[in-house]
Amino acid sequence: MRTPDLLPAALRGRPFTRAEALALGVADSRLRARDIRRVAHGTYEVLHHSGVDRSIGPADAAAVDQAAPDLGLLRALCARNPQVWVSHVTAARLYGLRLPPRFGVGPIHLSGFGRSHRSPADPPIRLHRARRAVPLADHHGVSLSRPHWVFVEMAALLTVDELVVLGDQLVREPHRELEVQKEPMVGVGALRSAVRRGRGRTGIVRAREAVEMVRVGSDSPPETLMRLALVRAGLPEPELQIPLRPEDRYRPVADAGYREKKIVLQYEGAHHFGPEQQAKDERRNADFRADGWEVLLANRTDHRDGFAQFTRRVLQLWATR
Repeated sequence: MRTPDLLPAALRGRPFTRAEALALGVADSRLRARDIRRVAHGTYEVLHHSGVDRSIGPADAAAVDQAAPDLGLLRALCARNPQVWVSHVTAARLYGLRLPPRFGVGPIHLSGFGRSHRSPADPPIRLHRARRAVPLADHHGVSLSRPHWVFVEMAALLTVDELVVLGDQLVREPHRELEVQKEPMVGVGALRSAVRRGRGRTGIVRAREAVEMVRVGSDSPPETLMRLALVRAGLPEPELQIPLRPEDRYRPVADAGYREKKIVLQYEGAHHFGPEQQAKDERRNADFRADGWEVLLANRTDHRDGFAQFTRRVLQLWATR
């Protein structure tokens, strides 16, 4: 089988339209070759550089863009219409944000001005009409709403508590020794400014309520929901990422707690069940208990019941200390 000729450099490493290809002298038959994928109506991308540029030789072929297929599709949709960008649920996923399970399978969310230029050949798309320009970022060639604006967009689709969970993820400080990301996606101040700018948008009342409850320090959605349940039960807001000895750089740290009462609150998620993590957790709990702290553990059963029983346990302990 003949190896197809390498496409012109202007078409490699990005989505391109049929019109662009034809203008550069690429025949329709070349677009049907095995190394080309149609990602949307009239839009294509190179799957791999199996082609040979016969003018310079195979050793000079550039490296191919190894982005996942979904990124290729999103790039194609944005390239087809420069007034369209990825937003809402799809943008949240690109940022690695955890969403409620009901968003497991659904359409691609795009925002934009003017016509959508949709085709029956396109995947399911939900187009949100934009009334004004929004802050945009670039993610591997995909134009998308910036993280603080995603919070405003998602207010139309989430409850207040779900928005607090989302906000906590956005302002969370990464564990620098464990994660590639070194800084929060956005600061609390920027999040509040975005909400003020979103006046008149669907769900903005929920966003205003939620943003006041967003805190730095929750490492997971259950930790956020645990905090909200405690406050709504009448307890003071707990300190987050509470260290046993603040002056000690290598001190054990718990998810939350009340220093004045020496109560530690820890959510044990799925990653806590491995032998190595369990050993670390046991050492942490032992250190706190040795210093006179009471350690209360919550788990997914507590998560499922909205932390109702766990909250009662904290209230009972609070009354005795």
